[in-house]
Amino acid sequence: KYYYPDCRILANARSRDTLDYALQEGIIDEACPVGEAFQDCDYIFLCAPVETNISCLPLLKPWLKEDCILTDVGSTKTDIHKAAEKLGLGAWFIGGHPMAGSEKSGIRSSKRILLENAYYILTPSKDIAPEKTERYRKLVETLKAIPLILSCQEHDFAVAGVSHLPHIVASALVNLVQDSDTEHQTMKTLAAGGFKDITRIASSSPEMWE
Repeated sequence: KYYYPDCRILANARSRDTLDYALQEGIIDEACPVGEAFQDCDYIFLCAPVETNISCLPLLKPWLKEDCILTDVGSTKTDIHKAAEKLGLGAWFIGGHPMAGSEKSGIRSSKRILLENAYYILTPSKDIAPEKTERYRKLVETLKAIPLILSCQEHDFAVAGVSHLPHIVASALVNLVQDSDTEHQTMKTLAAGGFKDITRIASSSPEMWE
């Protein structure tokens, strides 16, 4: 909305509070259910947990105009690519994953500069038109992010190592201290900057990480 103030943004969310806040702050223009309302969209972004994104695909399929780009921001790609292909949505779907964010979640933790200088991975379907991929790549650049085009398999392998595994390590360390600390909570008392740095992401949304 900052870079394209004249664009019209429609949105759906499971929380009415989220939608009301987005409308109040001018982040979106209209709140509407998933379906017919999106038939004129140039882009549709699925920004829920991965399995929820997949469940939206059949709801949107009847309403995609020919030049629409259907994408997501999930941190795994192979499953949603398989689902899109099975539904015959390969000509519309380009997976997307902005490598940005923090341990905080929810619309009130959003930042306008969140994507600046962050890698934004695109995983085009094998049936997508090259001009659609190029259009999406250029959009990412205008948002000041750095587009990187990968296959969904290459994306998942790399992100498992640099993003998912660190989260498991952080969560395991927090659980270790929780389970092993003394009755005087000596471990928690002594935990300083290094511990906080390595465990920060353990406090992020468990639903999203699952």
